[in-house]
Amino acid sequence: MPADSAETLIEHLSRFRGIDRPAVQVANMVLSYAELTEQVAATAARLCEIGVEPRDRVLIILPNSIEHIIGVLAVIAAGAVAIPVDIDAGSSRLDDIVAQTGPRCCLVDPDRGAVSGMQTISLHINPNSKAIECVSHGSAPVAAQTDSLQATVAFIRFTSGSTGHAKGVMLTHAQQLWIARALSEYFGLDSDHRELVLVSMALSGGWQRVAATLYAGGRVIIAEKPLSVGDLLDTMVSTGATGFFTPPPLVRMMLASPGDRASRALRACRTIETGSAAITSGELQTLKALVPDARVYFHYGLTECSRAVILDTCSHADHMATVGRPLPGVEIKIVDEKFNALPCNQDGQILLRGPQLTIGYWRQPELNRQRFVDGWLATGDYGLIDEAGFLTLRGRHDDMINCGGHCYFPGEVEHALGTPGDVEQYLVAGVPDPRGVLQDIPWAFVVPCRPDDWSPKNFLARARDRLPAHMVPRQVVTIPALPLTPSGKPDRRETVKLYGGNT
Repeated sequence: MPADSAETLIEHLSRFRGIDRPAVQVANMVLSYAELTEQVAATAARLCEIGVEPRDRVLIILPNSIEHIIGVLAVIAAGAVAIPVDIDAGSSRLDDIVAQTGPRCCLVDPDRGAVSGMQTISLHINPNSKAIECVSHGSAPVAAQTDSLQATVAFIRFTSGSTGHAKGVMLTHAQQLWIARALSEYFGLDSDHRELVLVSMALSGGWQRVAATLYAGGRVIIAEKPLSVGDLLDTMVSTGATGFFTPPPLVRMMLASPGDRASRALRACRTIETGSAAITSGELQTLKALVPDARVYFHYGLTECSRAVILDTCSHADHMATVGRPLPGVEIKIVDEKFNALPCNQDGQILLRGPQLTIGYWRQPELNRQRFVDGWLATGDYGLIDEAGFLTLRGRHDDMINCGGHCYFPGEVEHALGTPGDVEQYLVAGVPDPRGVLQDIPWAFVVPCRPDDWSPKNFLARARDRLPAHMVPRQVVTIPALPLTPSGKPDRRETVKLYGGNT
């Protein structure tokens, strides 16, 4: 990637100061780049007046909105560190994040009210003047501790990972600028791009598409909270969206929409990206056929090293069973348990490094020692690389099923099964064998499209036809919905805990 003289996304956006081209839109409200940069500067000044200082941590608990974008950019413009928290995060998770970070204050929507024990600043953009209104209420600002926090840190993004314990991933200004530029260039975004935001901006996957669009000088279109897939398809038509990112569940719902409604709604799209959870090659092929004029991408990465690997399905239709190749500038290798590099086509742990790799976890020195090996991130995910450099993802080591000595990953089962037409979502997981004989028993946890008249008979017949005997689920459990991690991924551990019986 070519070098960028700007060191932060804020400095890059300052180039658009005074430009009337639309930058952000929600419903009928549109802010130009001139108005956006003006309101970011005004909000940053207001935060400084309130007492926010460089290196202070600032919680951001805002829905997808213009205020969210202004709030994040204003915090980092003030030299502080943004800590985005999803508005649906539970109180225990929020308390944990507050206890770990000692934030100076919290930015919220006016409807939320004050956050207990902390100075709270509500943000609201006046629809007439388009001026941001910052109202401070609640407790006086706490005396935030700077610790050894580097001045280059822009974000601390909390993720549960496989352990379920919230851990803060520190990301610098340079890393954020790099990924914005890299995605903009890789996806070919420009000033004509219209990005429809469907994923929470509190998550790295949602925010990075926003940042990449702003980097390119395009328009960010914020979808109002949808009631159905039909509402989203209507929004795509009315806004003329040319691109979006969404996890696979929404892709599946779009593919299942009646008639040619999805095809007509997606007609203007040029860039469609999915990721953050498994999707089958068949589903990707169907999506490609639905939008022949768009480029369809699938990505793999972690909050610690996001969008590290990308599959361009149009250019590499013969590698649809993989998650693609590393983004330019990113390196990947497969290692054994002693971190020795393994040859092509041999399963092992995936290690990543690149310009977007986190500088470490907030206040977790032991975890830093475990996860970072000679500058590489030990992802905890397993897979293999073929001779052409394409990565096949197996799954997390903790998810591995050991059924009577047959060891395999749930992802292998799910890839072979695909998604049956009468199933909305499902996952496979190992449930401990109560007899202690096989160690794990494979179960399937299914969310049917029509629960009242669904039977596991066809599902099991499909499994027996496509899988070796030891991989066929011994039990199929109908559930109302898949539990999700805070980052929106299916949570196998919580699923087994809730629905795995008394095993």
